[in-house]
Amino acid sequence: MVLINKEVHTIKRTFIEIRNSILLSLASGQKTINQISGETQVNWKTVERHLVYLVGKGWAREAFSSAYVRVFELTAFGKDYLRKKVSKNIQIS
Repeated sequence: MVLINKEVHTIKRTFIEIRNSILLSLASGQKTINQISGETQVNWKTVERHLVYLVGKGWAREAFSSAYVRVFELTAFGKDYLRKKVSKNIQIS
């Protein structure tokens, strides 16, 4: 946050930044939407909407689903995307 003239301004992240942070969160293993939300500091509904995009691209997949919880994981394509585009310094299992 930036404090200017007693007003608080937050710096908004782009869709790409949000999606990359979600993918990086999933790089450490399977996660629920709430776990991803907590790690990335992104609202759970926003995480859910971006996961729809990431699943559509084939970078993430829903590993488990019930009436109460949905678990997502990174796919091989997602790992490849992270290696090539996001960070070469992060160990992806």
